[in-house]
Amino acid sequence: MSSSAVDVTVKRALEYLAGQHELSYPDAAHVMGSYSTKKFTELYGRSRSDDNAGTFAEFRCVGAVYHVATITEALLDAADAGHHECGRLADDNAAWLLSQRDGVSWRYFPGFEPLPHDADTLAQVLRVLLRTGRADNADVRTATAFAARNAWDDGVVNTWLLDVPDDRAAANRVWGRGRDDTGRDPDVVANLAHATLLHERKLGVSALSPLVGPATRWLLEQQQPMGFWRASWYVGTCYSTYAAVRHLVAVGGHEDEIARATRFLAQAPAPDPLNRALAMLALTTAGRAVSTEDCDLLAGSQFPDGSWEAVPWLDNHARVWGSRAVTTALCLKALLAVQSGGMP
Repeated sequence: MSSSAVDVTVKRALEYLAGQHELSYPDAAHVMGSYSTKKFTELYGRSRSDDNAGTFAEFRCVGAVYHVATITEALLDAADAGHHECGRLADDNAAWLLSQRDGVSWRYFPGFEPLPHDADTLAQVLRVLLRTGRADNADVRTATAFAARNAWDDGVVNTWLLDVPDDRAAANRVWGRGRDDTGRDPDVVANLAHATLLHERKLGVSALSPLVGPATRWLLEQQQPMGFWRASWYVGTCYSTYAAVRHLVAVGGHEDEIARATRFLAQAPAPDPLNRALAMLALTTAGRAVSTEDCDLLAGSQFPDGSWEAVPWLDNHARVWGSRAVTTALCLKALLAVQSGGMP
């Protein structure tokens, strides 16, 4: 695939995301169905003996914070690559993300109190705020201190962040639904540790800084013999492996583990654009080359409007969810990484 073909693919993706921005990202909104909302509220109420939980049974759960943050990172990469108009879009998004803080931190479904705040959403928002110069404030300091209070004795921060940390185990049982209910999730641990390391390098230490070392050691222990990391909240292993590689590269000194991960991703290429893009991001982050076939798959699967299909990405243990806007952002991010490192 020629560099000019990649340029055209990138241009079309940027046009689609600019259109989404003008419409407030309708393709990035995760709306939980009314039946699921009611059942989750009932389950939460029983687990907590909370008489007020029923007031949320008819709540309309709309989650866009995490996804807009993901899109914004791609826009920031584009701005860094010379697409300067993307800087304004990213700044708009960063201001909106700050406004979406729900009490002490950020929540996947803002306003839906039965669902606790979570470390994954915090990490995604934090990275955007750091990159846009909006993280040096009391809101961020409060949120990171809140997350640090939810660390287990081994230093790993629980995915669900509770006002009373002793309630973590109960919350994990409710939201893990018997599958991933330890609260220690490799995909989330890697994401938060990476955002914390970025905070330390840009602004100095935070309440989470002492936990980066323990989180990294725990993450290394979770690597599977074939080289990947399992995901608790995402479909497949490409995202979780990319998140782990991104963090380990940032920490430095873990070449053997990174090499095992990249060999795994390269030997069995994902057939869909989302997971192929995630694998490409892991490879380019680790300084490895991607193949011409990787770029060809992304270019060949792009829709005429510049987007890519809503490949299932999130797995909440009941249903999977995907987004054209998020897939597009990650495909764009992968192609920009290829451009910056040279075409294969």
